[in-house]
Amino acid sequence: MTNWIPTLASDKPRYVAIADAIAADLTLGKLKAGDRLPPQRELAWKLGVTIGTVTRAYQEASKRGLLSGEVGRGSYLRDPRPNYAAAQSISSGVEPGLLDMQMSAPPRVAQSADFEAALRDIARDPGWADLLDYPSAQGFAPHREAGAQWLKKCDIDVTPDQVVVSAGAQASLISIFSTITTPGERILIEPLTYPTMQPITRQFGLQMRTLQNDAEGITPDSLEHFAKRGEARLVYLVPTLQNPTTVTLSEERRHAIAEIARRYDLTIIEDDVFRLLADDPPVTIQSLAPERTYYITSLSKTTAPGLRMAFLAPPPGATEALNRQQMIIGGRPNGLSAELSRRWVETGVADRALNAIRKELALRRQAALEHLKGVPVSCQPGSMFAWITLPRYWRPSDFAAAALSAGIKVTPGTAFAMDPSVQQNAIRACFGPAPSQEAVRDAFEKLRVLIDKCPVEDCHTMA
Repeated sequence: MTNWIPTLASDKPRYVAIADAIAADLTLGKLKAGDRLPPQRELAWKLGVTIGTVTRAYQEASKRGLLSGEVGRGSYLRDPRPNYAAAQSISSGVEPGLLDMQMSAPPRVAQSADFEAALRDIARDPGWADLLDYPSAQGFAPHREAGAQWLKKCDIDVTPDQVVVSAGAQASLISIFSTITTPGERILIEPLTYPTMQPITRQFGLQMRTLQNDAEGITPDSLEHFAKRGEARLVYLVPTLQNPTTVTLSEERRHAIAEIARRYDLTIIEDDVFRLLADDPPVTIQSLAPERTYYITSLSKTTAPGLRMAFLAPPPGATEALNRQQMIIGGRPNGLSAELSRRWVETGVADRALNAIRKELALRRQAALEHLKGVPVSCQPGSMFAWITLPRYWRPSDFAAAALSAGIKVTPGTAFAMDPSVQQNAIRACFGPAPSQEAVRDAFEKLRVLIDKCPVEDCHTMA
């Protein structure tokens, strides 16, 4: 019997943390197949938890194939390697056999060699301990410099002192809203957009006014209509590979939007996290109206989501207030993640990841479109998801439920509607997070079968 006392993660239920520790220690060699774990009562006493917690943890480990119990003999460890993928997917919250096509994320292209090299370099740096301290309000200077470098790739020319470093684009948005808005005011927004905008605007007591759009994105006429009436002073846009429609605003419309904003003194939030995935995107709105535009980019869609790194270029004079707000809301990235991001940006690792993601997305997009021939779909080059219009006999929620039964999670179009009156008989299916191109092909083959299958027996068109 092994004298095993695990180190438990503090951010999970105790039984899950114990099961995770079993998986981790088996992988690291601290435990071996055939070892007998401590009796439940003994481990509960050592960890200061109830026997029920340990019992549940052992049951969880058994479900993952890491543990086998023999009556009268105890709990014995099994070889984790055949079950490693399943154990990892469970611990990360994804059910085995279920493909999550809801998350807008890129393919995993980061190389372990790049990751390990960056960590070694950080550990060798004499200033590594500074990363464990609280940074100043504006963060560490090298991280702002990396932000200015990445923004330059987006054709945003700002000095490092103007850059606000955030723990993801969502943190940037919250910093902006908490700095420049007051409860009750209105915000102009695309009729279909980033779903998290709904809870964010509710959090700050903002009222949404949805703009009109067509096949090319929002119409400048609708923006001027609201602006002329004084309906709002703030506009939120995703102008490149728009979420969820994948539409990219033309340069002509961007010029028109910037001119209207200047004429009516509007403030623009340009959420441009997909820009570097697009083929030759038009000029940024920020470059046309820098005095009134908050520009956001990040590494989440273009390198690795878990880095949680975003770079915000605000209008002149707004940086200090945003940095203060970052401290209040806890929106600053942790030092280690920021330093890893900096090294990847400066050494070209982030560029290599971006190029690899673009190539992989192109192949996955091709596979998706092959199975969607004849179906109305928007999936522009560079996008990591497809916006699929369903036949009239499918409701988005019903289709999502049917897809889930087939082992695929997709998002109903209604989740993106900022106005309940905006009816969208569509779904969004993200092909970025899938583990392989084969998984993408298999998923869209199944989705196509569902699209063509009426959910009602003897379905026919009524006169």
